[in-house]
Amino acid sequence: MTWQLFQVIGAVAAVGSGTGLALAGGWLALVVAIAVVVLLMTPSVVAATAGTGSAD
Repeated sequence: MTWQLFQVIGAVAAVGSGTGLALAGGWLALVVAIAVVVLLMTPSVVAATAGTGSAD
C-alpha cells in the first residue's frame, strides 16, 4: 500500500504539470495504483495475507 501511495502522489504531480508525456504517464500511474489497491482488497488476497485462509 505504501508504494501505491507514492504512485498516487507522483501521478498527481505529473498530471498537475500538464505537459504531454508527463501527463499521460501520470494518468497511467494513477490508473495502475488504483487497480492494484482494488485488487489488494479482494477477499482472497486479504484472506491469504491475514493468515485466515485455507492452506491451499
